[in-house]
Amino acid sequence: MKHDTLMQAQLSAYPDSIVLTDHQMHTALQLEVPDSMDYYKLEEWGYYEDLKKDEWLAKRLFEIDLQALIEQTRARWARNALLYKWQTPDGFFYACSRKPDGSYRFVGFRYGLEESQYASGFDGMGYTPREIK
Repeated sequence: MKHDTLMQAQLSAYPDSIVLTDHQMHTALQLEVPDSMDYYKLEEWGYYEDLKKDEWLAKRLFEIDLQALIEQTRARWARNALLYKWQTPDGFFYACSRKPDGSYRFVGFRYGLEESQYASGFDGMGYTPREIK
């Protein structure tokens, strides 16, 4: 199927897509939490057994470790976003697969007219609409 615009190509592949401005993407890169963190539990943390005697210390170190994992993931997303936008400045960021709560399950970058010409290097990144200031 031939498309005349990137948006037509995007909507053909993912009909519920919305375009994210660079500012919305920047905000999302700062605030979104990787979906894998929903399942990351203190009891499954590698050092939990060693620190079980000091519950407060174990919880605090787990929180620090969790925040570091979130920031590492956000940094990887930001690198991908920068590379995509730098390599193909005419492309755009999008969110798709809207969930019942109004957030979106996936974030990507559309760069070409073919339905398959998109980048989804934001593994585990969703998008929650927020008021832009």
